[in-house]
Amino acid sequence: MNFIRRCLSAAAALLDPRRHRLARAANRPGQTPGSAPSGQSSGGMVANDQAARENDCSQARSQLAQQQNTPLGLLLGGTAFVLILLVTLLALASIERNERAMSRLLAEKGSSLIMAFESMLRTSMRGEARVRLQILLKEMASTSDVQFIAVTMPDGTILAHSNGNRLGEILRINGEEADEKTMKMLAPGSQTRSAILNMEGQRVFVVYRYFMQPPKGQELPPGLPQPVIFLGLDLSPFEITRGQDRDHVFMLAGVAMLVGLACLLALYYAQRARESRRRQRRAEGEIRRLEEEIRRKEKLAAVGTLAAGVAHEIRNPLSSIKGYATYFGMRFPEGSEDRKAAGVMVREVERLNRVISELIGLSRPSDVRPVAAPLEDSVAHVLRLIAQDAEKRGVRLVNDLPADLPPARMDPDRLGQALLNICLNALDAMPDGGTLTLGCTVEKQHLVLSVTDTGQGIAPENLNHIFDPYFTTKGHGTGLGLATVHKIVEALEGEVYVRSRQATADTPGRTTFFIRLPQAGKAAGHPADGPDRQAGEPAANRQKGED
Repeated sequence: MNFIRRCLSAAAALLDPRRHRLARAANRPGQTPGSAPSGQSSGGMVANDQAARENDCSQARSQLAQQQNTPLGLLLGGTAFVLILLVTLLALASIERNERAMSRLLAEKGSSLIMAFESMLRTSMRGEARVRLQILLKEMASTSDVQFIAVTMPDGTILAHSNGNRLGEILRINGEEADEKTMKMLAPGSQTRSAILNMEGQRVFVVYRYFMQPPKGQELPPGLPQPVIFLGLDLSPFEITRGQDRDHVFMLAGVAMLVGLACLLALYYAQRARESRRRQRRAEGEIRRLEEEIRRKEKLAAVGTLAAGVAHEIRNPLSSIKGYATYFGMRFPEGSEDRKAAGVMVREVERLNRVISELIGLSRPSDVRPVAAPLEDSVAHVLRLIAQDAEKRGVRLVNDLPADLPPARMDPDRLGQALLNICLNALDAMPDGGTLTLGCTVEKQHLVLSVTDTGQGIAPENLNHIFDPYFTTKGHGTGLGLATVHKIVEALEGEVYVRSRQATADTPGRTTFFIRLPQAGKAAGHPADGPDRQAGEPAANRQKGED
């Protein structure tokens, strides 16, 4: 299970190594990358922080996109290499542990046999059977798994051997006769030692130590050499067991690697499926946005056709009506009811003329002249225009634009007209007073101007209609103000959208209009490509305001 968890971790790291960075950038304090920009900035520091978050998100998205384009073969090859390396290391570690355990068991067996042999020899010596040493060696060597037993001097001379023909000869180690140097390298002592050696012409597991050591507290007489006993055990069971363990470990490792690769493929295709669904949702959102845009343009086209067809037919009679109303009004005494009625007729004709002019202007292509200009000037101008009206209504005006904003690519006059329409709507939404705040945030290639009021908010059923011509929830006005705003911002290659929260008994209302404009000298790009737009969210779904 540990191996599978490691494989899953490695697969997840290979499949998605940058997403945690995107999440970290998205979770930084302040605005999240998937939301609309906030109008409550507090100065240049907020703008810089927004730009830093945008840079983090852009870099993370770019790296994630590059990783998602990695060929499947390269991804699987790299992961397979990592899995093979892990499996090999685990297999080698397991084999090494098994070999150590087997060596320990053989060493304990050899030590027990040596102790038994010494006990038997001591018993025989009490019966004056010292000559039976050779016989005991032969009997011990006949034990299963024992290849030979030899007792030698420190220089390798054989004192006793399970093969009687080897008496008096030199012990052979690694195909050569042993000498004092070789014996010292083996370093025999009072404690049992073991090693796998080629000894006496065969590869065996050798257990050796000093032979017939004196009892504790006693020492050999000075000058008397200490013999060494060598016990050679058959390596065949050890090697067979080791081979079986190796086969078993590699079989398990192979199964684990296959499971790991299967998990990797499952994760990979699950990620591909999620990415495919995400792209599909984004495409569907873009389709909805385009459909909404087409419907809006069709409405404008119908309005334009109507305006072009009847404008002159309506204006000509209106001019005659206004002329005659003025003429007859002059014939009645000042202050008379007849003259007042004539004045009402003149004013109503003028109102109809204004409606026709606005209608014709809405249906015509916007005539904008984009230049590099500071937003601060347009905002300050609009605030001056509405200052008196705001004071009468008890509305506090707040200019919350950061310092040192980069210039925007815009038409100052037309943008001022759009801002004025939004601000007038905001004042109408706060008849009992409130706060109107204008702010701005900086993105990588855009500036996002925000207008926030603390009115009653927008009813949900009106959200998708606020930019439609003649749509209004007020008792006065033509309903063309926000339609004109949308047309102006669109002509400036920008985007206008709204977020709104209706007032309840517990929470106040809040509506924020956002105007997203390109920075001067930078490509505008399509609004749908910006980081502020949530994936697959059309512009119409973000409209939360009223005219």
